[in-house]
Amino acid sequence: MTKTALMLARLAGALTLAIGAAHAFGVAGLLQIHMITGTVLVLALWALVFAGYRAAPKLAMLGFTWGLLLPAFGIFQLRLLPGDYHWTMQLLHLLIGLGAMAQAERLGGAIKRREAAAA
Repeated sequence: MTKTALMLARLAGALTLAIGAAHAFGVAGLLQIHMITGTVLVLALWALVFAGYRAAPKLAMLGFTWGLLLPAFGIFQLRLLPGDYHWTMQLLHLLIGLGAMAQAERLGGAIKRREAAAA
């Protein structure tokens, strides 16, 4: 399960990043796809949280919280700082998304280390 969830998080993260960049640069009609791939990223992160709780409980709780923060910020970012400085909210959303991808990698590594130690 860990390998599948990690690969899914990587794929969904890369797609979400690329689609989000295209949307930010004005390619129309991509927001729904961006939201779907972002949801897949969060669900894969939470699968890793579930699998990695015994290996790294603090990291798992951080990953769970990060998974709540990412879609919430994505939904509400349009209302935050509208106007000329909205790009700062878009940048913050990008950084939170990259953080979710990093959390998935860290959890995957912690799970692999625990499995190796147990073997």
